[in-house]
Amino acid sequence: MFSSLNYLYKYRELIRNLATRDLKVRYRNSVLGFLWAWGNPIMMTLVFTLVFQVTAFSSIKNYPLFILIGWLTWGFTTSGISDGITSVVSNANLVKKIWFPRIVLPASAVLANAANFLLALPLIFALILYFQIRVDPVLLVTYFPIIFLSQLALVMGIAFLLSAANVYFRDTGVIIGVFLTAWFFLTPVFYSPPQITENSRLVYYLNPMASIIEAYRNIFYGSTNGAPPGPPDLGFLLRTLGTASLIFIIGYVFFTRVSNRFGEEL
Repeated sequence: MFSSLNYLYKYRELIRNLATRDLKVRYRNSVLGFLWAWGNPIMMTLVFTLVFQVTAFSSIKNYPLFILIGWLTWGFTTSGISDGITSVVSNANLVKKIWFPRIVLPASAVLANAANFLLALPLIFALILYFQIRVDPVLLVTYFPIIFLSQLALVMGIAFLLSAANVYFRDTGVIIGVFLTAWFFLTPVFYSPPQITENSRLVYYLNPMASIIEAYRNIFYGSTNGAPPGPPDLGFLLRTLGTASLIFIIGYVFFTRVSNRFGEEL
């Protein structure tokens, strides 16, 4: 496996070029171009704020920042998985014409969405300044890379697994679309953990995205009771890092074992 992982480093330029291509295609012919990395989360933050705070009278403090962190994090995950699923099939002509490690296709799709997520981070800092929240730079430098890499490993592992499955079962995307909808409502994107009932608490603790979103909120937002930003729950975060690493390994091994027959199936 470790010798195979060397392909990701050896073909890093190809991965970078494919990720850049995906970003350019996404924003091609749009008026705002790369600014849509900001436009979508801004509009969704406004919608969630209107629905859950203005209309439903949510008591969560600084709700626009609270929801923006959740939505950006969730958007990276769902977009990375969705684009990763179709990455091999949509490049069928390329796969059948020349040899290259096929794993760079889902990897570049996920990295393009990771870049989109990073491009949107200034929106979080803008709201931090607006709400006058004191964020410790040392806290960000220490924990942000760990949280981000945990999420990246999780999304990439799922993308590896599902992109390979989609080559053989083309209805994978439809099934996963339903799964992602259910996963969204089980993840604290627009609500906080204290609102979770005792019956659903086990699902919350088993959900890696719950830990990732809450960890981001810990370092950027604080807590809903007004506490300032601080370190995330290390136990919860380390369990998530372990889960993400395991999913990455499973996805990578599965992809590399079945990718030799992609040309025949496509």
